[in-house]
Amino acid sequence: MTKFIKLTNMLLNTTHMNKIYITPNKYVIYLMSNKFDGTSYTIGMFGFGHISSCKDCEIEVCETKHPTDYRIVSDWIDKI
Repeated sequence: MTKFIKLTNMLLNTTHMNKIYITPNKYVIYLMSNKFDGTSYTIGMFGFGHISSCKDCEIEVCETKHPTDYRIVSDWIDKI
C-alpha cells in the first residue's frame, strides 16, 4: 500500500487520514490535525478547561469537478 496519494495539486500522506466519507459522486477525506485549541481556568489548586482539534481539515474530491482526482482516490480505495 502506498504511503502517499498524488492528486492534481497536492500530495496526501495516507497516514494522516482519519476517515473518508463516501457518497455516489464525492469523497470527503478528513485529515488528523496536530493543531489544538482550548482554554483552561485555574482557581486555587483546582482547574478545568476544554481542548479541541482543527475542524476544517477536510478535502473534498467531486467526480464532476475533479474527475482525475476522483478516479485516483477510487482506484486507491479499491486496492485496499
